[in-house]
Amino acid sequence: MNYQIVLLFIIAVLNAFFSYFILGRGKTKTNVLFSLIILSVASWALFLGFFISTKDLGDALIYADIYYISAAIIPTLFFLFTIYFNSSKEFSKKILISLIPMIVIIGAFLFDKNLLLKEIFFFEDGTKGVILNKEMYLGYVAYFLFFVFLAYYNLINSYKKAGEKLAKLQFKFIFFGTTISYVLGMVFNLFLPWKDYSLIWLGPPFTLILVVSLGYAIIKHHLFNVKVIATEILTFALWIFILLRTILATSLEDQIINGIILLVVIVAGILLIRSVIKEVETREKIEILAKDLENTNVKLEDANVKLKELDRQKSEFLSIASHQFRSPLSAIKGYASLIIEGSYGKMEEKIKQPIKNMFDSTNSLALIVENFLDVSRIEQGRMEYKFEIAKIDELVFHVINEMKPSIDESCLEFSFNYDKSAEYNAKVDVGKFKQVITNLIDNGLKYTKYGWLKLELKRVNENKILFKLSDSGVGIPKKELSGLFTLFKRAGNANKVNVKGTGLGLYIVKKFMEAHGGRVWAESDGEGKGAEFYVELKTS
Repeated sequence: MNYQIVLLFIIAVLNAFFSYFILGRGKTKTNVLFSLIILSVASWALFLGFFISTKDLGDALIYADIYYISAAIIPTLFFLFTIYFNSSKEFSKKILISLIPMIVIIGAFLFDKNLLLKEIFFFEDGTKGVILNKEMYLGYVAYFLFFVFLAYYNLINSYKKAGEKLAKLQFKFIFFGTTISYVLGMVFNLFLPWKDYSLIWLGPPFTLILVVSLGYAIIKHHLFNVKVIATEILTFALWIFILLRTILATSLEDQIINGIILLVVIVAGILLIRSVIKEVETREKIEILAKDLENTNVKLEDANVKLKELDRQKSEFLSIASHQFRSPLSAIKGYASLIIEGSYGKMEEKIKQPIKNMFDSTNSLALIVENFLDVSRIEQGRMEYKFEIAKIDELVFHVINEMKPSIDESCLEFSFNYDKSAEYNAKVDVGKFKQVITNLIDNGLKYTKYGWLKLELKRVNENKILFKLSDSGVGIPKKELSGLFTLFKRAGNANKVNVKGTGLGLYIVKKFMEAHGGRVWAESDGEGKGAEFYVELKTS
């Protein structure tokens, strides 16, 4: 078997497998049209090989008709390909009309066996000679050139409209790759046969340029990864080697054995290439995800900087606003107190309660403003502490006396237990520590409507003092205990008892105790079962 036939068969096999790979990447309009173009090229090369190899002139005429039909399909499909490449267009009747000339030519070939070739004969050296039906052949050439011209007209327009750099690059590959293939292919398959039919076998090899350029444009570099290329080259080389052994085998037994080996190697090669492509695609996806994650991290860092700046501005605003509120509130509170005490004369009974309500509300608002000021100072790192040795039991008594009106008004069973013989000295900021005890007692009064409120003070050991406040109030759901001392955090059931809470008190208590080198925590058996608050301090 001569090298021309072997080459044509190899081209047919390569194109057939390439068509399979393209369809395996998705059955889009572009992929389907491209696969049909490749199959047409494969059919053209295959039957041209049969034409050259056959010794029967009748079979040669049939093979010639088939390879001319296959070649006629290529420009029409290429024209359709240029319409739908990188486009969301749907198939339309107007575009499908372009298939009519191709269908007419195929029908003509089937109707008339001598449509293009009047006669096929043998030369003395065994090669075939052909006498063309020149009028019909000229129409065939015109049909071919017409659709090639339309295809390139579409390509140029699409290139001009393409906005993305990648899209323009794809159109360039299609334009230059197919131009080389069409020019050389038409020279050897359309024009030279007028003078010399023996060079017609040179057309199909040049279609490899067309196939590669279209494939490269479709798959956007994915199949042409270095690792994939190496695998494909190795696999295709092995296929071709075994195919040649099968074709050139001298006995039927060798041909059967080599054919079976070829089938096995083809299946194994397809699976190998698929696995490598999948591995490459997975790696590319990971790289894209990593890049997206990197970009997200950068955005998050920028957002974090902006959030910190907003948080700083918020704290400054709270500080300024709280300072501005404090002065008028102190004035209102002071005047209300003077009115209640009778400094402005005897007060009528009907206005006593309203004035007292005004005083209580102003006092509550003043405490909230003071809490906001404390929070802003803590977050800005401007909170100042003046530590001194103090007796914790005396400080607790002092707070109880200050809060006695509220405690009496609550009608709760109230007690403070401690060992009077023990010493409870610790280094504290007196004002801040009193605020801690005040907040905890106030919390107990707000969320305990019935029952008792118990205070305990004891020495845990030589180095630690423990203050405990327990109540029979609403309790704390266990799942909310861990976040109880965070900013603006309140237990879910707190609003049922007291809607005026701000979620600032316990946060301030925690920050004050951290500054003292101590700690605070809460315990509860659950909702409706009361709660215990613990304050632990180091002794002096």
